[in-house]
Amino acid sequence: MEQVLAYFGSYKFIFSVCIVAAALVCWLLLRHLIHRFTEKLTAASALSGRRQTYLALALNSVRGLLVLLALILVLQVHGVNVSSLVAGLGIIGAIVGLALQDMLKDVIMGTNILTGEYFAVGDVIKYGDLIGEVVQFSLRATKIRELATNNIVTVSNRNIFEAAKVSSELFITVPTSYEDDPTAVEAFLKTLAEEVKGLEGVEDCGMLGLSNLGDSSVEYLLRIVAPPTIHSAVRRQVLWLIRHRFAEKGFTIPYPQMDVHTD
Repeated sequence: MEQVLAYFGSYKFIFSVCIVAAALVCWLLLRHLIHRFTEKLTAASALSGRRQTYLALALNSVRGLLVLLALILVLQVHGVNVSSLVAGLGIIGAIVGLALQDMLKDVIMGTNILTGEYFAVGDVIKYGDLIGEVVQFSLRATKIRELATNNIVTVSNRNIFEAAKVSSELFITVPTSYEDDPTAVEAFLKTLAEEVKGLEGVEDCGMLGLSNLGDSSVEYLLRIVAPPTIHSAVRRQVLWLIRHRFAEKGFTIPYPQMDVHTD
């Protein structure tokens, strides 16, 4: 008991507490400064998803570095040979590395995603059959909010070999009847495109023209520009407009038909 009390009163313990306290103060100060900087960027609407990702990773890196430096200094105060310890840890690290291959693969792939600018927080991506918004990214995993269900899907970075960043462009095919006057139909679709521009969230819309002569319909293509996160909602609104405006103007939305001849 006397030895324990003597240790708590020794310079080693006091110096170690000072080192830990200094590291903690540095961490809190840096975190406060970064958060203040983040708030200013957010207020100025200059904080992109990629900057959010970089700032989060910078905070984690600084925290890890401060912990490592504090640990080394404390060990040196207690007379531990850090050089020999590092050499020994190298061997242990190789063994641990074999056991933690999956985690290392996650970190390596996470670094590739970050440096290769595959995507960032706020981007809408297509991963396999999943289309969603990246809501959180770390070197180990990516969290995606699925647009169709709002489910949060966590994907290990080692499994992300390929991810497509979804464009803001949305294309909708409008089928028309062969019996309708093409000049009247095209004029009507241009007017419809102007109406679509007025929908909430839609930045632009245009009728690109004839896209296909199908078996039972003449197909035209609408190009709509809107944030990928609202594509589903915009598609539903546009289809509603097409259905009702066609009925108002007397145009026909064709459907496949089959003639059956019997003897």
